[in-house]
Parts: sequence; structure tokens; C-alpha cells
Amino acid sequence: MAYKYMKLSECSNGEILSENLYDLEGSILVSKNSTINPYIAERLEEYKVDKVPVYISKEELSGRQKRDFRGLYKESVITLKSIMNNLAIGKIVAPKKIREISDTLYAYIDKVGISIEHIFEIKAKDKYTYNHSMNVALYALLIGEWLGCSEEEKKNIIKAGLLHDIGKSRIPLEILNKKGKLTKEEFDIVKTHTIIGYKMSKDILSIDENVRQAILSHHERVDGSGYPQGLKGDEINSYAKILAIADVYDALISKRVYKEKSTPFEAVEELKRIGAYSFDVNILKVFFDNIVNYYLGSKVKISDGHIGEIVFIPPNNITCPVVKLGNTYVDLAKEEELKILEMVG
Repeated sequence: MAYKYMKLSECSNGEILSENLYDLEGSILVSKNSTINPYIAERLEEYKVDKVPVYISKEELSGRQKRDFRGLYKESVITLKSIMNNLAIGKIVAPKKIREISDTLYAYIDKVGISIEHIFEIKAKDKYTYNHSMNVALYALLIGEWLGCSEEEKKNIIKAGLLHDIGKSRIPLEILNKKGKLTKEEFDIVKTHTIIGYKMSKDILSIDENVRQAILSHHERVDGSGYPQGLKGDEINSYAKILAIADVYDALISKRVYKEKSTPFEAVEELKRIGAYSFDVNILKVFFDNIVNYYLGSKVKISDGHIGEIVFIPPNNITCPVVKLGNTYVDLAKEEELKILEMVG
């Protein structure tokens, strides 16, 4: 466990020693894992102990990780923005830049893990344009982890997520940012971003062909209703199948100029509705089995105005969790008039 040094005078919240403390003769004064109480503090003061090594609490460690991740995320977004702007004007981009983002994100998540809450907090504060690509890369990485993909595959999945929408850099902003429904002609223009992105990816040297195919095919659907080629089932690149789920999920829970954001549970409900026709059902099942559990312990606002905490998510009804309101437990599967309005922490 991580630890830090604290002044003895500041230990007042039940801090726990992370190491044995010894006197000058080498005898143990206080044992490791002892909780510092007034008696122990007084004993240590007698021996002129000023600072002590204590475990960092889960809450503090989580706070540190969130701060570290927030900085990493924003630095990666800045780099990604630079890459996409250079590609948009036809500049060759060295694969090193993409690889650095991919390796850094992979190493961070592999080392300390990441909660969906971290992404959700940043999403609430930052703009959409480049963050969506970052979020898709992160969700896709988690799916790759849950599927048991190799390290190389997961790093390539991150790259595919980062680059999946690069073609949109050449779509007119008045179309991308239009409020309201696009016309058929406008939507046809938007759909070209997959082919444009695939061609642009050739300006990134040595990029894996599976990554390029994922950029091209992330809007393909297993029933053949997607674009640009109308591929079906196993004709679709495996990375693209992962991106398709990550892309739609992040789009649903994001606020855009033309729509309000959905809650994660509404997004899962929508994915369940369209899933069998649109996505690889095996990948989708793995996604469902894992994603909602990341929201256990989250604070939510329900439709009667109360704020509560998600304490249980039924495996057979993942869109209707049990919420604790004070000393009361509300099962949203039984209280059909109530629903989660928004995530609040």
C-alpha cells in the first residue's frame, strides 16, 4: 500500500503506521499497522518522534489518482488535437506521437487502474471535440481488457480509438455543430468521415492495418445496416466491433449541441435495444457484464428530487439499480415511477 510521512501533531483521523518505529537501541516502540491514538502519540512524543510513516487512505489515493489522470488526459488531448490538425492539412505525422499517447494511457491504467468515474468527471467539465476520441480510446481499452486481449492488441485498440474520427476534421463545422436533425445530404457528408479518416491514416507511418480498418469500419453494423461498405458479422474488423460499442456509449452519455446527455443506465438500455442488430453480441455481453458495476457507489439524483447512492445492480436487470436514500433502499425495478435523472458524483 502507498504511504506518506505526516507530522505526529497532525495525526488525528485514525492514521495507521506503515512501518515499525524503533527507539535508539533498536527496540520496537510501536508496531506496523498500529492505529495512532492519543496514548501512542504521547509515547512517541516522549521519544522525540516528530514525523511518522502512515498509509495513504483509499480516499486520498483515489483523489491523487484522479488528479494525475486529469493531467494525463488533458496533455493527451492537446497532443491529439495537434495530430488531428496536422493530418487535416495533409502533414505526415510520425507514429511516435500516437504511440506515446497509447503507451502512456496503457501504462497508467495497467499500473493504477481507472474508474469510469474519472472519465465521467472530466467529461462534465471539458469540451466534446477531442475528448470524445480520448473517451472512446479508454472505453475501448477497457473492453479489450475484459475480452482478454494481448498487450499489443490493447495498445492498437487505443490508437484506433484515438484516431477513429480523424476524418471529421475535414467535415464542415456548420454540419458537425448543427443543432437539430441533419438533412439526408448533410448526413451523407458526415458519413464520408470514415473513408476520409482511413485515407488520412496513411499519412501516419507504420500504423497497423487493423487500426486503419477500424477507422474505416467503426460505423459498420453486424446486420449490414452500417457504413461505408455495409459489411456484416465477421466481415467487420474486430477492433471496429469494439470501437462501435465504445463510440455509441460515449456519444449517448455526452451532451452535444443537438441533444442532452443520457445517464449510463439509459445508455445501456439503448444499447440493449439496438444491440442484437448492431453489435457483436459476445462483445456487447462482456461490456454489459462489466460497465455498470463501475457505477456502484456513485451518487445519483432520482426523479423525485432526492440524492442517493447506488448500492446494488441486479445482474439480471442492470438498468434498474437499488439506490440508498438515507436509511431507505429503493429498488428501481419495483418503483417504476422513479428513475435516475443524473449522476452527481
